[in-house]
This record gives sequence, structure tokens and C-alpha cells, in this order.
Amino acid sequence: MNPTPEQERIIASKARVLKVKAGAGTGKTSTLVGFAEANPRERILYLAFNKSIQTEAASKFPSNVKAVTTHALAYRDVGRDYGNVANKLQGDMKPFHVQRHLASSLANVPVAAHQLYGGRVIETIKAFLVSSDPAVSTQHIAIGKAPVERNHFDPRRILADAQRIWGMMQDVKSEVPMLHDGYLKLYQLKERPLPYGIILADEWQDTNPVTQAIVDAQSARKVYVGDTHQAIYAFRGAMNTMDSIRADQEFSLTGSFRFGEEVAQVANDILEIKRDDFTLRGLGPSSRIGELPKDVASAYISRGNVALFDRAVQALSSQQPFAFVGDIRGYRFDQILDVHNLTYGGQVKDAFIRSFASIDELSEYAELIDDREVKSRCKVVTKYGTDIPRLIDQIERNALPPIVGSEPVKSGDRRVILMTGHKSKGLEFENVKLADDFMSLVDDDGKLLDITKASAADIEEINIQYVGVTRAKKSLQLCDGLLDYLEHVDELKQAPQSRMHAM
Repeated sequence: MNPTPEQERIIASKARVLKVKAGAGTGKTSTLVGFAEANPRERILYLAFNKSIQTEAASKFPSNVKAVTTHALAYRDVGRDYGNVANKLQGDMKPFHVQRHLASSLANVPVAAHQLYGGRVIETIKAFLVSSDPAVSTQHIAIGKAPVERNHFDPRRILADAQRIWGMMQDVKSEVPMLHDGYLKLYQLKERPLPYGIILADEWQDTNPVTQAIVDAQSARKVYVGDTHQAIYAFRGAMNTMDSIRADQEFSLTGSFRFGEEVAQVANDILEIKRDDFTLRGLGPSSRIGELPKDVASAYISRGNVALFDRAVQALSSQQPFAFVGDIRGYRFDQILDVHNLTYGGQVKDAFIRSFASIDELSEYAELIDDREVKSRCKVVTKYGTDIPRLIDQIERNALPPIVGSEPVKSGDRRVILMTGHKSKGLEFENVKLADDFMSLVDDDGKLLDITKASAADIEEINIQYVGVTRAKKSLQLCDGLLDYLEHVDELKQAPQSRMHAM
């Protein structure tokens, strides 16, 4: 490793608490490896955001570093008690899991809102699980503003039901499932000391209070690394803590080895709307913005699964080879098929979808609770109708083996690699095209998004586009929404500086 001056300062630090703001492609992993090598006598714990990052890190760090996810720590201590019970440990919980235990509360709720009520109870539990709080309380109550909720949902009953269901989740004999975030919460409450002198906390912009509490309970030196602008997992309860961490020393990694100044400038223009003074520098080979070259391998990055379904159908039609990042089952085409079967009278395997009488009822539920995935599945079924089963079958049979990382491009490779912005996190590709399903940063009246009025969800939508752009190494084809935005940015840059601040 030949570290840059930015990296050298971090590697040499002896601070008890160190915070590093690391931009996309700026070599944070190599920096942390250098930091570990500079502290060879210390037992070091590297906390990875997910399994794939943990696996990659384990192959790069020296022997004094243990790479693990927080869920893996919790599973060894608490989670295996539930994992050893058939069907007890599950990845998610839906209203049908708890509905029969809510009978008394549902007695005064319209039948059409029963699913919604169950969803609110589950949301309340999930809000507690990702918090650092010791018990489910009023601050976790999830309730919306729909008329049926204002008129028929009692927050006190939602809280009481959530507390009762959480108790059933902890009971290994109960059929109510335990979630992965559930045993992580139980582990946090135990406040277990860890036998490490240094903790390297990576991707910390996507952590949550429960994970932060686990680290806070340790006496070790701590190195927090993250990029506020890549915080895209709020829907999982993540909460960017980078800005709130009190550190003895703070550093930035701004030089990206992934791309040249052209891609870096697009990324910086996106950050301009957030009024952030962090500036990426493109240290990689020259990159270009525009339509991708013909007949070359490329990555197609979307906001959601509908655009990927469309692109896969297009690839089938043009006989272009295609592959997905990760297991194709992760894109839940099986649930698209279930929504199709709900619509046309076929067998619905998913119990949650089966609990609805029609696609109209499912769509109404999705709108009420603003479930993006369910809404997307309803839309794709409406678009393709009875062709859905055939298309899914053809996509699954013709998809090439899944992509598990940033694979090098070989001569003659024409594949299009399909992924969402979330699944693209941590990856990089020679050529990248963004789908047109990202949130527009310019409204119908031609006005830029006002960051002072933007919601947390709006900020995350900006971040997802920043993540997508910064996956590109060589060529980047922007979506129409970003092209419109960049035209406005160019106009503002040519105007007086005061107009730039008006963004």
C-alpha cells in the first residue's frame, strides 16, 4: 500500500475516538487495513455492514483483525436459541403473523382496515427494535393520518398490542416469529463486553441506534468510518450517526481512485443541492458522461424492481445476455407472480398476499401504508397482465449466474448486469446506466428541490442517486431526471453566486 497524505494521517492517529468521512471510492478499506497493520499488537474487531462486506474484509485484513457483522455477534449469543426452532426465526413479519392475536383490538376497527392495523403494530415493534431503548414505549408508536386511522385506531391499544406481541416473539414456544433485529435488540440489552482493544465501525452512515448502543457499551478505541451521502437504509431503521458522534479527531478521504474528474463533478453537483461542502476529487482514469458504448458490458442500476423487470424483458427481446447482482430470488419475482395470481385467480403462495381478497384491496393497503415494494408489484402486474408467468419463467431460465462482486470486464462481454441502487452499494463497474425511476430533483414547474423543505425520505432519494453515479469507473449514462437537474445546475453556475444559494 502506498497511502496518500489523507490516508497517512488516519493510519498514524492514536485518538481514542476517530471519525473518518470517506467519499465513494476513496480507499477506506485500504486505509483501515493500514490502520490495523500499524497496530499489530491490538486485537481488533471490524464491524461489517453486511455478510458480503464481512467476507471481503476477512480476506484483506491482517490476522489480528476479526471481521464480523453485528447480527453474527448477536446470533452466537442469543439468536441461535430461536434459529434452532423450526420456523421461529424469520426475515420479516407481516400482519397475518399476528392478526389472530389482535382480535379484541380489531373488534372496533372496520374489516377493510384490519391489515393496516396489524401493520401499524408491527411497525411499532420494528421502531423499538432498531432503537437503543430498553422497552416498547409511546415514542415508538406508528400511526398514520389516513381517516380510518384517525377515527378507529387507538394509539394506546397499538402500544399495548406491540408490547404483547414483542413478548410472544421472545417466547420460543410461540408461533409469532422472532426477527433478526429482535435477537439483535436482546443482545444489545445484555450489554456484553467484547474482548477487543480497537473497534473499526464501517459504513456507519447506515447504522442504527441499537447497533450504536452495542459499540458505545465497549471500552475499546473506536474508528468510525462512513459517508453521510451514502446513507440509504432508513427504511430498515438505519439512522446516520456520523454527524452526532463526538470524536477526538476527524478526517476526510476525498480522493476517489474509482473514477476521473468527470464522474466526480456529477457527484459533486448532486451534493450541491444538499448544500454540503464535501468535495470529491477524481484520481482515477479519465471518465465520460453520455450514452454508453454499444455492445459492451454495463451495469443497469434502478431505484426499484419494476425497472429491472422491464430491462430484463428488453434483454430477452433483444437476445442480450443479462445477470443480476446477487440471488435473483432477492428481487422477489415470486411475489410479482403471486400478485398476478391474486388478480387472475391462480394459486397465491405468499400468506401475506393471500390474505387480500383482490389486487384492488392489496393496492389500497399499499397506498395507505406507503409500501413501495407492494405498490411496485401491483403496477408491474397491471402493465404486463397475463404475460407475467411466462416472462418470469423466461427471465429465470435465461439469466446468467449471479454477480457476487465487481467482476472485471472481459473482451467481447455484452452482459447487462441488473441491480437496484441498494444492491449496487459497495460495487463498481466500467460502464453504468441509471434507470429512469429515480426521484426527480426538478419539479413539474422547473424548480429545484428545496432542501430546506425536504423530508428525510427526500434526502435518501438524493443519496441513492449519488450512490448510483459513483459506481461508474469509465462511462456513465445518466437518467433523464439527473440530466434535467444538471442543466439547471449549469444555468445557476453561470448566474450570480447569490442565485446558487437560492437552491
